[in-house]
Amino acid sequence: MKRMALLLIAFTAGSVIIGLASSAAAHDDDQVAPIFGIKTPPGYRDWPVVSVAHEEGSLNDLRAVLGNEIATKAYREGKLPFPDGTIIARLAWTYVPSEENNKVFGRQQSFVAGPPTNVQFMVKDSKK
Repeated sequence: MKRMALLLIAFTAGSVIIGLASSAAAHDDDQVAPIFGIKTPPGYRDWPVVSVAHEEGSLNDLRAVLGNEIATKAYREGKLPFPDGTIIARLAWTYVPSEENNKVFGRQQSFVAGPPTNVQFMVKDSKK
């Protein structure tokens, strides 16, 4: 029973993070980064999730790492260094208590993604 509850929590947290990924970037996809002149990759919000994490310390946020098709294939094959064309997106949110989940648990222990804080991209281009 405990294992089922943990699986349900993990599934819920993953669903929330994926669902909120679409609201993580509040800028147009045509904008160019001021440094390096890299455009926001179109459709990055639909890329597969590579990893999720909770970062403590001064950052104290929830993160989702997404990868384009090249990145996803490289991760699955354990290919390092990443091949040219790999793009990895890192989306970050503050986190807030889930009142709904905490009612079920009877204490504050469940957190979900809150307001988005940051979007970053790693682009592998050996020519640059």
